[in-house]
Amino acid sequence: MTSAVVFDLDGTLADTVVDIGASLNAALATLSLPEVEPGAVRLMIGHGPTVLAERAMQYLDITTERHQVEHLTDAFMDHYAASGNRLSSLFAGVSDCLEELVAMNVAIGVCSNKPHDACRGLLFDLGIAKYVGALQGSAAGVPRKPDPTMLLEVLRSLGVPAEHALYVGDSDTDVQTARAAGLPVVLVSYGYSDRPVDQLGADGVVPSLRELSSAWPELMTPGPAAAPPPRRSTTP
Repeated sequence: MTSAVVFDLDGTLADTVVDIGASLNAALATLSLPEVEPGAVRLMIGHGPTVLAERAMQYLDITTERHQVEHLTDAFMDHYAASGNRLSSLFAGVSDCLEELVAMNVAIGVCSNKPHDACRGLLFDLGIAKYVGALQGSAAGVPRKPDPTMLLEVLRSLGVPAEHALYVGDSDTDVQTARAAGLPVVLVSYGYSDRPVDQLGADGVVPSLRELSSAWPELMTPGPAAAPPPRRSTTP
């Protein structure tokens, strides 16, 4: 029985590659470096802005000196914050899935390696913050996925134990995170994985989140209702 579904954000709920690519290329320009095409940026997403900067420099075959990575990360974050999410959108089926979960009284959480404030802004800009009961993005002192800390914090905020929750993502990192937290995991087939998702060991793969409830029948017989979140919450 499932009382909560926790989602990854970029590549699972939101298609953000164009906005991220534009900000990355603007940051690269500050170092007089060439642009990275969207197809390559797509495979760099998922581990936070510092890893994005490192992967971009590796892709361009440039020695990754720490001061350059730090500069590129800061420049990326500044541009991304200023630009907003004008070119980002929800993947097809996301709104339908969230509406269905709400109708079934299944709690919804989001867990992402994107910086917390950027996650919050994206959820509001895409009009889905109203569905999300708990959010945890990356923050100082909080280990990033695949460490399970962020995912377990979302469940704590929702008041749902791991045995009554499902995690949904798009990558091997998401599979590792779910396993470490003791959750089953379903992957979407359209995300930002650099490997075929059917080879990552998930409990299920769906081509659209519209099919989540049919792929995971436990959603149709929800477990105990989630407890009200504690006063100190990570909700959007």
